[in-house]
Amino acid sequence: MDMNNQEPLTVRKLLLDNMIPGQDEKVYVNAFNWLKKNDEKLILVLDGFDQAEYTLDKKCPTINYDDCVPEKKLIHNLFIKHLFPNSLLVVTSRPHALLYLPEPARPQVTYALGDLNLEDTKKLFLAFADEDLWRKINTTSSQILSMCRNPLMLQMIISSNIHPSEDIGDASTPTRLFATVMENLTYSPNFQSPETMGELAQKLQVLAFAATKHRKVVLTAKELRDGGVDPTTIHDVVVQLHCHRRPINSRLVEGNTKFFFCHQTFQEHLTASYVVYGMPVEEFQDFVATSLFQEHWTVVRRFVCGLLFDLESRAVSGDLQTKKEILKKHLIQQLEIISEKYLKSTRMHILGDEALTDKLVDLYACVREGKDSSIATKAAEHFPTTIHLPPPMNLNLVPGLCFVMKHVTKQLDLLSLSYCSLDANSFHEIASVIKEMKPGQIGKMTIGGNDLQPSNIEDVIGLLRVVRYELVIWNFFIGEDGRRRFADLDERDKLQSALNNIQTRLVVRVGLTRLRSQK
Repeated sequence: MDMNNQEPLTVRKLLLDNMIPGQDEKVYVNAFNWLKKNDEKLILVLDGFDQAEYTLDKKCPTINYDDCVPEKKLIHNLFIKHLFPNSLLVVTSRPHALLYLPEPARPQVTYALGDLNLEDTKKLFLAFADEDLWRKINTTSSQILSMCRNPLMLQMIISSNIHPSEDIGDASTPTRLFATVMENLTYSPNFQSPETMGELAQKLQVLAFAATKHRKVVLTAKELRDGGVDPTTIHDVVVQLHCHRRPINSRLVEGNTKFFFCHQTFQEHLTASYVVYGMPVEEFQDFVATSLFQEHWTVVRRFVCGLLFDLESRAVSGDLQTKKEILKKHLIQQLEIISEKYLKSTRMHILGDEALTDKLVDLYACVREGKDSSIATKAAEHFPTTIHLPPPMNLNLVPGLCFVMKHVTKQLDLLSLSYCSLDANSFHEIASVIKEMKPGQIGKMTIGGNDLQPSNIEDVIGLLRVVRYELVIWNFFIGEDGRRRFADLDERDKLQSALNNIQTRLVVRVGLTRLRSQK
């Protein structure tokens, strides 16, 4: 959790001296020599790389084991396997930080870790609530439903829907969800703080912003007390971690207790709340212009957009209205800049720049979080005419993409949904939006390499009237054996029958088979 050493250091100091302090010099020398000679037995775990304050450059000079260099160079040499070339390097990170790694430093294998699968999520959900609530959330907010795969989020989502806030309305976005959770804590009989939740929240917002700014997720009791928070009375939002006094923990645990927010997203929501409600307008303007659109603030940015743009049920003060206009201006500028960069990248390559696609889709998530149709219309004006969605795509971002695509009126040359790791629900959500577009609005579309169910064939059929000249599908159904498969004979017959019922020159490529209208 600490990858931001300020002073230059050697690889030995990073891995041994800092992690296991207080040893004899001979012990360090022998241990480090053993690591270099036996690196095939070495597993290096860099936990929480997204908390690092730096990004790795495209090029980095190689170093020797004894060189004392800034941590950024040291980490880069570990990533490219110049140091400990035979070791196993494991990096944990939120996805956005890995997107900006230069090609030589990218991991050979990437696992996208989720929580519960959909079936187990529903079982746990129904143990707390009923089928009607499951259907309601599934219908009105699929993004919120996908968050239920985390058990903590599931409990908060159910609680927020059973005890909704009159001031906030339906918890249909993550911003509204966390605002409702904070509101509900105010009335919780288990809330033991002598202060009101409102008073405490303001202090936590300041603490959260300072921690996020310095890429910290762990707080000390002193930091809480300096912020006016009694660490002995905080349990619902801030969790206390007790650790044994062992040498290996002595650098991480100063004293015997550390504190962290019960979920990192709580910290980010509180950070966004400070930015919106606590930060002076002049400072806000500078923060939005210089920091908010950097990848480190990705989740905070969505919450800030949700808090400022989704103001339909609240009175808006002068400062909030000013901040809203500032944010709207910069968000639209970012959409225009990133879209133009992406289109330039597609002219230079067959595929567009994946990092730029991710930035675009994330900005669409910000637009969706605010539920502001006027901003969605502006975003749609800059929607690329050729776009390859990122492989794999974070399914939580699908609603944002759909929210903007509903407002796209221009002709699109290519829309590729290939290898985006779409499941049946997310594909259905995207297809439902595309089906409402004008006939022939999309020139070519590809949807191969996803994890769809046979029922999705009806979604594919619904696309036929919108695609102008070619629809390419392959390996997108999950068979009974759990492997991807091509469309079978019955599914191809359904596609052919649907093609015959529309006046089109569309060609549907199903694997190596080409289907054409017989009219």
